[in-house]
Amino acid sequence: MRTVFLTAGALFLCLASPSMAGVAAHKITAARVFLEKMGRGDFSKLDQIYGSGFVAHGSGKSYTLDEDNASGKAIREAVPDLAVSVDHLIGEGNLVAVRWSARGTNSVAAAGMPGTGKSIAVEGMTIFRFKDGKIVEEWSLTDRLALMRQLSAEQEGRR
Repeated sequence: MRTVFLTAGALFLCLASPSMAGVAAHKITAARVFLEKMGRGDFSKLDQIYGSGFVAHGSGKSYTLDEDNASGKAIREAVPDLAVSVDHLIGEGNLVAVRWSARGTNSVAAAGMPGTGKSIAVEGMTIFRFKDGKIVEEWSLTDRLALMRQLSAEQEGRR
């Protein structure tokens, strides 16, 4: 049995009109990427989230779903205690924008992180495009400069 938690506002939108219901459902799916996949490391329900032909755009490149998931797993390896929050969700039509934040300890060298044992906190924004209720495209920005500064030994003396 699957449990889905809806806020009172999301439930109201689902009942108010079919188009609003679609946006509310898209927001729930977008939140699952951050809370389930990245936050808990649960990559088992991706077929419920992503549509065929998915492509992610970020850091000047495009990635397949397999490449995107490999990156997510490497981040979870580098920061095993990763905790992810969804700070804002904004949806319109077939697009959902998410402002998110993540915290944890970089205890393993992986995903381009050196395994310093330092605590990190990073923010980012992602826009998802939906088709037939599933994510088919993603554009992401992460504050990598802030992340690298937190991991850099050079910054120790500058605080």
